[in-house]
Amino acid sequence: MRTASLIGDEWVLLILRELFKRSHKFDELQKGTGAATNILTNRLKRMMDAGIVVKLPYQERPPRFKYRLTEAGLGLLPLALEMMRYGEDWMPCPLPTPLLLRHLSCGQITRPGQICSACGEPLAVMNLRMEDNPAAVLEGVELS
Repeated sequence: MRTASLIGDEWVLLILRELFKRSHKFDELQKGTGAATNILTNRLKRMMDAGIVVKLPYQERPPRFKYRLTEAGLGLLPLALEMMRYGEDWMPCPLPTPLLLRHLSCGQITRPGQICSACGEPLAVMNLRMEDNPAAVLEGVELS
């Protein structure tokens, strides 16, 4: 239940998605999630307090920061993939999915889950890239 109390928040899940997509700056996270400044600040603080995100300076004047997933944060990828798979299997939508998952080892688009649906290899943070789905953008599907 401790995990659910953290990631059961819609905003935290959206922030995780953006961090898995390799968005790191506050402005990028805000644009990708659509969160108001106060909501994004609050959720990032909660995620830092939980040890799944770290805040790192990347500019001194004015001070600017980027946010990175810690090892604990990266460990949430399998859960995120299974949630995506559940949505595909049990909550079908007639519109195209806003995100595609590319397995970098074989180069193919894969279904969410623990293994690549194209080659059968395990999926991990280092061999997976989340990409915006061009078909969804053409259909006007919100990415947030």
